[in-house]
Amino acid sequence: MRGKTCPIDLAKVPPWKRYLRLFLRIIILINALYQIILGEMFFGILAILALAALLAPWFVTKNRICVVPVDIEILFLIVIFFELILADAYSFYSRVPYYDKFMHLLISSIVGLVGMMIIYTFYALGKLQASTGVMFTLIVLITMGMGAGLEMAEYFYDQILYPVIGYYLPTGLTQGSMIASPLADTMEDLFIDTLGGILGAAIGIILIKREESRGTEPEMLDELEALASGNDENKDE
Repeated sequence: MRGKTCPIDLAKVPPWKRYLRLFLRIIILINALYQIILGEMFFGILAILALAALLAPWFVTKNRICVVPVDIEILFLIVIFFELILADAYSFYSRVPYYDKFMHLLISSIVGLVGMMIIYTFYALGKLQASTGVMFTLIVLITMGMGAGLEMAEYFYDQILYPVIGYYLPTGLTQGSMIASPLADTMEDLFIDTLGGILGAAIGIILIKREESRGTEPEMLDELEALASGNDENKDE
């Protein structure tokens, strides 16, 4: 039995994506260390932990096991930077009036895009039978559900946890904003989450159909298929 290997051929990844991934890793690390030393230690530590979670499989196994395709890792790194660094550590949520809406749109769009790529991967590998419309609807509903779950978590934190631990954390209340009441803010967030899910899933379909017309696949989809097939082969050995 040979050792498990990463099924994704990194040599086929365009150089600009490798450089962008490296740049995002470095900029997050620098800002996280700065926050730990001179700023908001709590958010700096969270950023380090998020970065470590992405790098741990590669670092521990010397790239023999890969969990996150390059395109998806780049999207995750973007979320870490805009959320934990800009939004939380540098207080963009309280300084920029509509930054919260931007983050809801960004995250839900990424969830919709990645979700569409993942579910289409199952379809391409023959593990799912569904039309494109059904897949699109499913991803949008999942994104809406995740958005609703997040709002419920924020409500639970504000009403139950914040009175107990809020004094010790630099988080503040999570619902409501400088321009909207908690109820209005929550409903606006849910609508934006839905819009983001629709946008992300639609972009995924457009990318898939465009590459299919050229006889190829989107690089993200190709990496997901390689990862899924490679993991199946490793299980069989």
